[in-house]
Amino acid sequence: MTEVVTGMLILVGAILMFLAGLGITRMPDLFLRMSATTKVATLGLGAVMLAVVIYFDDLVATSHAVATILFVFLSAPVAAHIIGRAAYFSKVPLWEGTVTDQLRGHYDIKTHQLESIEFPDLEQHLPDVEMRRFSLSATSPVAGQTLAQIDLRRRYDVTVLAIRRKAEVLSNPDGDEHLCPDDELIIMGLPEKLDKVGAVFR
Repeated sequence: MTEVVTGMLILVGAILMFLAGLGITRMPDLFLRMSATTKVATLGLGAVMLAVVIYFDDLVATSHAVATILFVFLSAPVAAHIIGRAAYFSKVPLWEGTVTDQLRGHYDIKTHQLESIEFPDLEQHLPDVEMRRFSLSATSPVAGQTLAQIDLRRRYDVTVLAIRRKAEVLSNPDGDEHLCPDDELIIMGLPEKLDKVGAVFR
């Protein structure tokens, strides 16, 4: 029975590590590749080390396996965060299919500090409403159109709060404002409505 359990755990660990390796070669950008390797490989190693604990049933082997699991589970997310943060500051390009960059505009390039924008009154009175950032790709069918033409409020029942265009922020934009590639729109609405809006900007 022990051999069966350990064999299954090793098989699961091997499959997860294989998926991590597959993620490195198949994911389209650094951030997605890093996410795949960190999560999947960590779980894969945990499964293999758990198999070691069960198979050997020895205090020394158990302590080594537990120490390995703790080390990897604590260090891998931190390392991934540091690498991802450095890549973001170095302007490593996101996948072209990325619609929302929630960090854009919140990082201070000089101090490397993350600034958050909070709307306590909005959260208090409209708890179900979310705000999301959407980047307009150059291939989007709405590029070059005005806000009035795409009419997000009528079609999706959402509100465009602002448009970030390079270093400029257009608050409460008018309906005749044209949308340009690489514009970032800050939109408020219900989560299910915002999910549908994301497809418009791809």
